[in-house]
Amino acid sequence: MELLTKKQKNRAYVVSVVYIFLVFICAQLIFIRGINNLKPIYVFNISGDIFGMLMGAVLFICCLLDVQKTGSNLKWLFYLLNTAYIGLFTDAIAWLVDGVPELSIINYADNFIYYICGPLELFCFWKYTESYLQTERRIVKLINKFQCIGLVIALFIRVSNFFNHIYYYVTKDGVYHRSQLYLMSVVYVFSSTIATMAVVIIERKNLERYQIATFFMYALSPFVVSILTIRIYGISIIGGVIMLVILLMYCILNVLQGRDKAIADRDLSLASSIQEHMLPRIFPPFPDRNEFDLYASMTPAKEVGGDFYDFFMIDDNHLAIVIADVSGKGVPAALFMMVARTIIKNQGLYSRKMNPCTILKKVNNQLCEGNDLELFVTTWLGILNISDGTIDYANAGHEYPCIRKDDGEFELLKEKHSPPLAALEGLNFRGGQISLSPGDAIFIYTDGVTEATDAHSRLFGEERMLKALNMDSDGTPMEIDRNVRDSISRFVKDAPQFDDITMLCLKYYGTEKGTKVI
Repeated sequence: MELLTKKQKNRAYVVSVVYIFLVFICAQLIFIRGINNLKPIYVFNISGDIFGMLMGAVLFICCLLDVQKTGSNLKWLFYLLNTAYIGLFTDAIAWLVDGVPELSIINYADNFIYYICGPLELFCFWKYTESYLQTERRIVKLINKFQCIGLVIALFIRVSNFFNHIYYYVTKDGVYHRSQLYLMSVVYVFSSTIATMAVVIIERKNLERYQIATFFMYALSPFVVSILTIRIYGISIIGGVIMLVILLMYCILNVLQGRDKAIADRDLSLASSIQEHMLPRIFPPFPDRNEFDLYASMTPAKEVGGDFYDFFMIDDNHLAIVIADVSGKGVPAALFMMVARTIIKNQGLYSRKMNPCTILKKVNNQLCEGNDLELFVTTWLGILNISDGTIDYANAGHEYPCIRKDDGEFELLKEKHSPPLAALEGLNFRGGQISLSPGDAIFIYTDGVTEATDAHSRLFGEERMLKALNMDSDGTPMEIDRNVRDSISRFVKDAPQFDDITMLCLKYYGTEKGTKVI
């Protein structure tokens, strides 16, 4: 499996190009300005900014890989990273254009963007902290409102600097100067940081010590640097410190969290393997029987799925075929699936009367016992009489089967459904009978086939399914399965799979081709 999807690759290419292009702009300006014309402290600051920008480019790719591998929600960390990167870029440009009269407008605009980055960074840090903690406390919602209102006010005041020069101004000779009220620019920054740390303290019982220390590290490191340099004009290392702390924060919080996710993934992989080996996988399943052929497949949307298929010989003349879909997704659905499959098979094998309706009634009553999660199972159960080709069946809320008869094409067999299994105890189930002649076939499936969705939210649907079935309607069950699966893949392309896709196809040849059943 590829590490990155096509969309993520394109995003990585675009961001990498932008990041490197901004570094290239800084390098070109150094060349144009002339390194000998820059003060040593300026060169120190610019070098630190460029180093931080390169660090940010590498960190972006790491975050992107982590999202693909663990599925973590790093949206606000991405925003924080990009805002910090722009802050580094604007800081580097500010030193490169300072004192150049012809570039005074660029100097002013560049510093405006730099001042904008401060409150945006702290707001992104707050949102990342909030998403990481996943808390629903009322105080957190109030602090979120405070953060949003504070951000709007901070940005408004920065815009007003165009008119009142409350924070800074650039003289005609292109030199940047701080205004007397410059310290007001850090009011939101400090208050936002304090509010964020207050939430971390409130949630400390739900965090490990290293997590608490990491959040405080991000808050205190820039704060300490700001205190040390706030009265020292000429040294600017806070941007690089912030990028370094973001890197450490990512490594400590998300990489360690990824380790726990990897352990959980390993357990899910084991569960997936167990589930896969529970379903029949050897085809043809009954090589000594020439009266019929069948093939089935199941592709889970997640590591484990809620769909299942099964088939088994009840006696020498009767074959049971089952397909089912448990409501819900993931581990709970998979566990309920295994229980349902076991009960259906036991009832099918040991029931005195080979009546699908009676079998499903008994299964339903057993599944209703202790069903605290209120899951249910749509099920299609058929019992093939091999000697005459009749299939007695019962449909518990499942999809319509597709039948191919008389050398024709597959068609939907529409009928009234009974309710799903485990929906309500004591239900009776409606049944029917299908007569197959030699060469006829039946195709049963779950709604993951018809509801497969492409990038434009269009469904694969019954019409496309029938078209895929009839590409080679006289093919073997394996070929029919492959045609449908390939058609679904071509339709959905890179769109994610939201539901399990399960199919079973049986083709009846009759007793004349094989050994006559007595």
